[in-house]
Amino acid sequence: YLNDEFCKKYCSSAFKMLQSEYSPEGGNVILSPLTAFSDAGMLVTGSTDAINDIIRDLFDRSVGEDQIGVYMHSYGETMKDTDYAKMYFKNAIWFNSDKKAEPSVDFLTNMKTYYGAAAYRESFGKEAVGNINNWVYNNTNMMVDNLVDSLPSEAPAYLINATYLDADWEDPISPENVLNGTFHSNSGADESVQMMTTYEYIYIYNDDVSGFVKYYTGKNYAFVAILPRLSGTNSVANLLSSLSYGDYYRRLVSKQHERTVDASIPKFSCEYIGDMKPSFNAIRLGELFTPNGADLGKVGTCDGKMYIGGLRSYVGLSVTEKGTNKGTGATATNSAVGTAVTTVLLDRPFVFAVVDTKYYLPIMVGAVNTING
Repeated sequence: YLNDEFCKKYCSSAFKMLQSEYSPEGGNVILSPLTAFSDAGMLVTGSTDAINDIIRDLFDRSVGEDQIGVYMHSYGETMKDTDYAKMYFKNAIWFNSDKKAEPSVDFLTNMKTYYGAAAYRESFGKEAVGNINNWVYNNTNMMVDNLVDSLPSEAPAYLINATYLDADWEDPISPENVLNGTFHSNSGADESVQMMTTYEYIYIYNDDVSGFVKYYTGKNYAFVAILPRLSGTNSVANLLSSLSYGDYYRRLVSKQHERTVDASIPKFSCEYIGDMKPSFNAIRLGELFTPNGADLGKVGTCDGKMYIGGLRSYVGLSVTEKGTNKGTGATATNSAVGTAVTTVLLDRPFVFAVVDTKYYLPIMVGAVNTING
């Protein structure tokens, strides 16, 4: 069971990370806060001094260091896959044999027992790059085959993450409900898009936003759309400031209203392939990646001081009428229920999250500025 304090901190951290990556002038952004929390959880048992305190505070001060792994494993158990909704979430750490890096037994035991993470040790050369890319390819349903081009030769360790959802909608959208539409991008350009129209039945709103929840098959996962009520270049940036503060997001999604929503969703894709250091800086964990920063001596030994040379991550999401990262061809449809119908038209920049439906914690979060850009 995850307590309220942990859930509150997780959610605010998720949107702080997204806020750090987002720019009103930039493109779409997506990331996985679950990646950050899993990596932090693995590293807490390998850390000492101030960074250990920061990681523990990121979770919940009432949860002991040795219980964080139990906490994260418990959360992972809530995410049950089905034949039609699968979450690919994997992490691994590579140790550099050229730096004589050797992981400790306690660290390996913790990461494998509670996080299902893999650990490898080899020279940080071309062969290691190929092995990492093969690992990512095999753990993203063969979606990505070139996550890294090189590895820092001076680094004793390097983290790799991959997050990818392959899921059908609980109520797929029929082809005749995919219409030509317009998306008003943040650049000011009007983009021609394919707009998926659907009736949904969970409405979320407050004075600042309106949105809805759309379930994936099995209802273990859901897509949450959050649209600022006010348009404008900084509308999403302002929304992210609110979402990253305190309990704003949890208050929003906890007040779900059973109401028919006439929703329009543009078909869109978001992909993140990059180094997550800026996101980790946003939650005060940037010292993990500097040679003179955090003390990670309990992770293992090496020729010099142990630190993480980088964190390379892949997060991918493609939303179509059949679901996420799916092709077309759905035949089912749904209809309005009741008399009160609220319209939510995602025809301008918005925020989204892919969540578990027990705690509504964001597994992925993103912001859409453009569809064709």
